[in-house]
Amino acid sequence: MTKHNWYQLSPNQRAAIPEGARLAEIDARLDVLEIEGHALLKAMRPKPAKSIEAVVANLSVAARLIFVEDHPEAHGLITRAARDLAAFSGGK
Repeated sequence: MTKHNWYQLSPNQRAAIPEGARLAEIDARLDVLEIEGHALLKAMRPKPAKSIEAVVANLSVAARLIFVEDHPEAHGLITRAARDLAAFSGGK
């Protein structure tokens, strides 16, 4: 990145560098995954859970859909809540 002044290059210039082409592919895939994750979260039914296990399952899904790198506090809160609820319910 330093060698090529990465942050001063345009997206086309970055893609022309062999490493840049691969990073562009990764970025594009992450964009798709983020869109899919938002769609999945939106599709989750807002019905009340019928058990603690269902709450844990919903939180586990949410934790997988939220990137820890993008939202570390939210991800930590969700995973901790799922773990705590599972412990309260006997570890199921």
